[in-house]
Amino acid sequence: MKSRITIGRLFFLAIAGLTAGMGSALAAAEEAGHPLKQGDAVTLGVREGVVTTLDTLPYVESEYTKRFKFDSYDNPKLKQLRDRYHLDEVVAPGKTEFDRQVLLLNWVNHRFKKFGKPSSPARGALDVLAAVDEGHSFFCAQYGDVLVSAAASLGWVDRPLALRRPDSRGHGSTEHTSTEIWSNQYRKWVLFDPTFAMYVEKDGVPLSAYEFRQEWFYHDAKDVVFVLDKDRKRYQKSDMPVARGHFADFGDLAFDAGATDVYAFIGYVPNTDLLDRSSDWGNMFITQDKLCDGTPWHKRTVPADPARDPYFPLNQASLTLTTEGPTLRVRLKTLTPNFKTYLTRVDGGEWNPEGETFAWVPRTGASRLEVKAVNRFGIDGPTATVELELKTRKKDVGAHGSK
Repeated sequence: MKSRITIGRLFFLAIAGLTAGMGSALAAAEEAGHPLKQGDAVTLGVREGVVTTLDTLPYVESEYTKRFKFDSYDNPKLKQLRDRYHLDEVVAPGKTEFDRQVLLLNWVNHRFKKFGKPSSPARGALDVLAAVDEGHSFFCAQYGDVLVSAAASLGWVDRPLALRRPDSRGHGSTEHTSTEIWSNQYRKWVLFDPTFAMYVEKDGVPLSAYEFRQEWFYHDAKDVVFVLDKDRKRYQKSDMPVARGHFADFGDLAFDAGATDVYAFIGYVPNTDLLDRSSDWGNMFITQDKLCDGTPWHKRTVPADPARDPYFPLNQASLTLTTEGPTLRVRLKTLTPNFKTYLTRVDGGEWNPEGETFAWVPRTGASRLEVKAVNRFGIDGPTATVELELKTRKKDVGAHGSK
């Protein structure tokens, strides 16, 4: 045993010497623990190659991420909501995650029977839905409450949005409530408006509220498609207004320019625990620009980069890769509400649980590592992927018996 330890130690020192002797700035950076990037050369002992793929969402910690309070898996009201309204059955026909999310959006919209000034003080999805069954009418704010909590009960994150149109547009509702849902499938935030059972696409990809805002106000919405209801009927701006129903105490509800001009101001409400408390207006932050000049509204922090600051990723397995002698050191971070574990898969094998940091010894030739975060609801986050192409250096083939 002693001799084998000595030989192993000598082999490790020999490998370290080979790596240290590369003489390149890249090797020095790697040995110092600098993270690898896609396209970087890599040396692992007697093998060398390249990182051909490094696809991972970033981990972001900012003043905006720190404001958010997400509902908890341990909240018994979530299970009560999920079970009482058979939400698993509602979304079951969906073949993909996004299909299922659209089915939930559609269910919330059609679960309300009367649109108009609220005839009940109910707030929170359980109380609102009970009041709906008693015949009460509600506005967009209650549609938003129900979708946010229904999504949370299924393990998804849907966040409320407070919206306002600029006075210069002068028609339709002054304010509106909408939401954005985090799509693991599309790896982004997606606008979901439950009052109209609507989301927006461009080139087949669903847009966030801010992406839609820019298309609507600055590009005349010429390239966007409005998608409504579970059958996903598609409309263009030229099709507006689209009738959504007639309500005795309200009149005609239509999806028109008044329903989209409200996206000039986007207020991000940073809590989804709406079964237990009201919206956190105090910590809300607002996207606005010159469109909003001259229109009085809430005074809140305005993100410096509205395309990025509010749009931090969720549920990611943010992956950092460094060399460590003949192995690769993998480090993971995530912003996953109700996080449970990471799962890893090597070269298409089985998924296995893994910790935040672990060693990976890729095989010679093409090798692939996949990592994802899973929350306590059993929802998988987006998959991070690393691919390498490795070969044994020619001068070491005979010395180490490799091919």
